[in-house]
Parts: sequence; structure tokens; C-alpha cells
Amino acid sequence: MQPFFEPPHMPCEECGASVAREERDEHVCDQARRLDYVMFRLREEVEAFDQELVDYLHSPQGRFDAWLAERERKRRC
Repeated sequence: MQPFFEPPHMPCEECGASVAREERDEHVCDQARRLDYVMFRLREEVEAFDQELVDYLHSPQGRFDAWLAERERKRRC
């Protein structure tokens, strides 16, 4: 007898789908579900991106890069 209860289903590490233990080897991840799961796991980084971009664009390096990009854009036109 095992000391801990083992649930009959476990989440797939790649897509988060609930998979029966005996079906783990045959499981194939749905690509759309996998993408949703990856985005869910990265949600804090995705939410922070906008503020990090604003902070960067207000920094000396960000202002220079924005100026340089605008200069290159105008030069190509």
C-alpha cells in the first residue's frame, strides 16, 4: 500500500490537460490548448510587459533607441 493518495488523473506538463495516469504515454497535446497554457503560465510577464516598455522608453537608452529608429525610418522613406 502506498503512503499517499495518487489521483487517477494528473495535468500534462506541456498543455495542462487532465490525463488519466494509464493514458499518459498516449497523450498528444492540442496545440491551441498548449498555447493557452503557456500564456497562462506567463501571464505575470505578459501583464508586466507594457509597464516595462514604458519604463524603457523613458530611460536615456530607450529615448535614444526611439530617436534612432525614427531617424532610420525617415531616412528609408
